[in-house]
Amino acid sequence: MADFTPEKCKQIALARLDIVHQWLKFRKKSQNKLQADYDFVQLHNTSISHLFEILGKISRGSLHRWLAMLNGTEDYTKLLPHYKYSTVKEYRTVLNDEEIKIFMGSLLHPNRLSIGKAIALTKYKLKEQGQNFIPVDITFRRYAKWFKNNNYDKWILSRDGEKALSDKVEP
Repeated sequence: MADFTPEKCKQIALARLDIVHQWLKFRKKSQNKLQADYDFVQLHNTSISHLFEILGKISRGSLHRWLAMLNGTEDYTKLLPHYKYSTVKEYRTVLNDEEIKIFMGSLLHPNRLSIGKAIALTKYKLKEQGQNFIPVDITFRRYAKWFKNNNYDKWILSRDGEKALSDKVEP
């Protein structure tokens, strides 16, 4: 998938850059930096400014994190939100292609394994392959639910066969 950055994300990144600059200016005027941080956050969160409309409420931690992300540069792209973007046919998940392939191979088997059993088998296979990060069960369950809701015909055909497909799906 090609890297593509929506206009909304660019707006957010530029707003974050602006707010960091305003915060640093505001901070210079004060002796007590901690109190200045709290005052600035309070002012921003109670204002009806253009930046507030884009960013919403912020915290002191966000300001410090954004400043650290900039690392002394003016590169707004470092402040881009790191959302995962997907099309309608894709599901946003932390599961990688290999995990999905193993999981769906177990789940869409004619033996009609339960979701829990398919998860257990998938986790076992991933451990055998030496994978150190294995997603939790609910991640697999959500993916299975999404797949069943969006690919019901494939779900029925794989698990129950052609007769079930013509009986359950085609009508």
